Amino acid sequence: MAYTGKHGVDDMVMLSKVTNESITENLKKRYQADMIYTYIGHVLISVNPYKRIEALYTDRCLKDYRGKSRIELPPHVYALADQMYRSMLSEAEPQCVIISGESGAGKTEASKMIMQYIAAVSGSQAEVTRIKNVILESNPLLEAFGNAKTIRNNNSSRFGKYMEIHFDLKGDPVGGKISNYLLEKSRVVYQTPGERNFHIFYQILTASNLHNTLYLTTKASDWHYVSQGGDPRVDGIDDSAEFNDTINAMKVIGFTDEEKNEVLNLLAGILHLGNFAFTENNKGEAMLQNENALECFAALIKTDVNSCRIALLTRTIQTGVGVVWHLDVGSSHPGAGAGPKGLAVRQLKWYVSWVQNVARQFGPYLPW
Repeated sequence: MAYTGKHGVDDMVMLSKVTNESITENLKKRYQADMIYTYIGHVLISVNPYKRIEALYTDRCLKDYRGKSRIELPPHVYALADQMYRSMLSEAEPQCVIISGESGAGKTEASKMIMQYIAAVSGSQAEVTRIKNVILESNPLLEAFGNAKTIRNNNSSRFGKYMEIHFDLKGDPVGGKISNYLLEKSRVVYQTPGERNFHIFYQILTASNLHNTLYLTTKASDWHYVSQGGDPRVDGIDDSAEFNDTINAMKVIGFTDEEKNEVLNLLAGILHLGNFAFTENNKGEAMLQNENALECFAALIKTDVNSCRIALLTRTIQTGVGVVWHLDVGSSHPGAGAGPKGLAVRQLKWYVSWVQNVARQFGPYLPW
């Protein structure tokens, strides 16, 4: 039976009167007591506290919820994860958790807590541990390339994600699959005031040891694609520490040093693309004002400068015989912006496919 007290009820189906006002009042009481989880039947409601409540996510707390009935302990995302995990094993049926809410509601954190719980309660054999590490370390990598600060949320996912984890008959994870969709690619080239580009671009600016090889500076104001939103500093986000987490995630997932360097080169290349400035010659044709940015971009993507110039300033129209059309300034700007947006989408898809290849199944799993 749900507990009732000065902090409200654990399960709101037990409210004497179920109205919008009584639900809101119950959630408010619990929120003020740092009790952010509340049931309403089989649905778990989570109210983002916008602070870390350490006691909620300790190892001791996680162990307390393992194997317990949902009504034995206060509402928690660990209780939901445990119920899902045990139902999957006992019923041999797939289980699905749908996490929904507005921006800033805590969807990303909830998904991480569920994966953390699964990793803690499953086996510890070498291959199982490898799969668990890949699943857990995929989070900082995907967040770096797909999350950004918005006006309402400092770590907002700017893409949709559907994740499957496959288990064997013992309940150990043996593989996984991630689907991503609808990345907000326009953010790569433009941010409204008070918002940021994707986290990874600010992270690489903190890596001073890479600046010579990537032709970068530490100041975000030097780079158009990361300075449009204003001051890039965000409370609670340490870009330098998170860059280290991103690099570590690349190592765990299996990136070689060469592949890691190619990723960083491409990211730096996008920043240089944003600094391209165009002018016109006496024929009305677009010309680049800053050749240095073009030379850096060409070096980073390992191609020659003239090929990049042709791609930016001209279009080839196929009419039986190719006709080269010189663009004006108005046409060159959209073309230069389309490149980074396309690269961002392809990068995220590539990381997702990489994670899936590394987390490939290595044994039989539950026969749904």
